[in-house]
Amino acid sequence: MGRRRWVIADTHFGEDAAVTTFRRPFGDAREMDDRLVEAINERVGRGDELLHLGDVFGAIDWESRGARDDARRLRDRIRCRRVRLVLGNKDPDRRSFRGMFRSAEHFRSLRAELPDGTRARVVCCHYPLRQWRGMMDGALHLHGHVHGSLAAHGRSMAVGIDCTAFAPLALDEVVAALAARPVQPPL
Repeated sequence: MGRRRWVIADTHFGEDAAVTTFRRPFGDAREMDDRLVEAINERVGRGDELLHLGDVFGAIDWESRGARDDARRLRDRIRCRRVRLVLGNKDPDRRSFRGMFRSAEHFRSLRAELPDGTRARVVCCHYPLRQWRGMMDGALHLHGHVHGSLAAHGRSMAVGIDCTAFAPLALDEVVAALAARPVQPPL
């Protein structure tokens, strides 16, 4: 099998508050980090592509060299070299932060193959959108940010770890599941 694409969001690495705030089943941030890195490395191959839809780390003081070094060490534990980031509200929009990823942008649009062999647009943003380019023509939308607190609508899906059993999802499987849903008009 060739290179696969995976999607994940809202890991909040290093953030103790994420364990309690989002009711995650970990004792502390260190245990959460270890388990999340393990889950990523179990599924995502070195040559695969991982699309992270924001909030990679908790609120980092990016001015602190120690915090930057901790973030880089954690990123280095993820074997996948092709990690593309869609920036979230917790991610510093700094060149040195962006440099840890293959790409880092506020929004990403890509094409993915549907089960019937056709292709569809996949609009990726950290934040949930209720309208997106091509939605009435079958385009799909992936997001994070809501930690399971927002009902799905049409061909939109939250891919944050709180919604995905704390592991990345295969993009082709997400696309197939969303393509089976009906196109719905905006709310």
